[in-house]
Formats: sequence, C-alpha cells, structure tokens
Amino acid sequence: MSKGEIIDLVVLRIQSDLDIFQKTKTIPHTILEGTYDIEEIKNVYYDSLSAKHKKIADKLYKEYYERIEENVDSLKLAMKKDYARVVKNLASEHESFYFREIMNSYRPGMNPLRALYYQTRDVIRRYNPEHPYHYWLIDMVTDLEYNNIILDALRKDIGKLERIIKRYYFPLVKNSEGVPLELFHAKQQLKDFRHYYQFFRSVKDWSPDE
Repeated sequence: MSKGEIIDLVVLRIQSDLDIFQKTKTIPHTILEGTYDIEEIKNVYYDSLSAKHKKIADKLYKEYYERIEENVDSLKLAMKKDYARVVKNLASEHESFYFREIMNSYRPGMNPLRALYYQTRDVIRRYNPEHPYHYWLIDMVTDLEYNNIILDALRKDIGKLERIIKRYYFPLVKNSEGVPLELFHAKQQLKDFRHYYQFFRSVKDWSPDE
C-alpha cells in the first residue's frame, strides 16, 4: 500500500469520525484515546478533507480546546495516571530481558532493553570472537527468534508512548505553561525506543567482519 493510499484511508476515517461528531456532538474516541491527535487533523489531513468536513473539523477544533481549557487540571491528572500505567507495564521490562551479567554493569532499575542496547553496542565496537561473553551476547541478540522478541516488545512500547503523546501533548502544552515532566520523559523514551528498535533490527545481520 502506497503512502498516498494510507493517507486516503486515514482521511476517510477522520471524515467518518467528523460525521459522528456532527450527529452526536461528542468528541470522537479516536482523538480522546490518542489514535491520532487533533493537531494532526489540522496540520496534516485538513487540506484533504471535503469542504463539508473542513467546516465540521473547525467546529470540533474550537469545541475540543474549549473543553480542554475548562478541564486542564483533570487532564493533567489523567495523563499522570496513564503515563504511570504505561511505565509500570512496559513490555521491554519483561524478565526475559534481564541478565545479571548485563544488569550488574548499570544502575539499579534501568530498563533491561536499554542496558542490552548499551552492552551490545559496546561489545560490537570491541568484539573479540574468542571472548566467551562477547560470543554469548552477540549470538543471543542476532538469534532470529530472540531478536524478534526484542523488536516486538519495543514495538508495543513505542505504540503505548505514541498514544500518550498524541492524547495529551498538544492539549496540555497549548493550555498550560511548559511541558509536564511525564510528557517530557515520554517523548525522550519514545525517541530512545525508536532508536533501539532500528539498532536491534539491523544488528541481526551484523557480522564480525564488518
């Protein structure tokens, strides 16, 4: 499916949600749940909407931010709870990623996939095939099945963090001073996890001869 076809599907979904909003006067759950944020509708998809749906989108945008302004404290509290729930249930924190040989080198409480990333990156830089630890680590992260488990965990966590940011970032930044600490951390985690995902996706093809 081409990028244009994907955009067309998203536009159709947005227009369907706008029709529902027009009928029910209720803000679509796809926005409230972070499937896409209202700023995306305005900045990315607006020009692709029909004239009718542009008018509805304008109305939705105005009503959405009026409600947010009236309930910003409640939104902050909801964000804190949602973020805490996401952090507590990160797939990358699963016990299958904890290895004493790795975790002992880092601060207590570090995300195990973060530690695995740092350790793999460092070992690759100074790889010695005769070093048992080097051989064990690289053999593990390049194993196709285990590598897919790593990527799946990161993919899940990236999705969770993206939903938090889409749901809360623009409404709270637009209606309060500065960026709440939880959202700052969420954006940094998202950036890191995306980087780790690309790293582990490419490392399975790494060769000591490189």
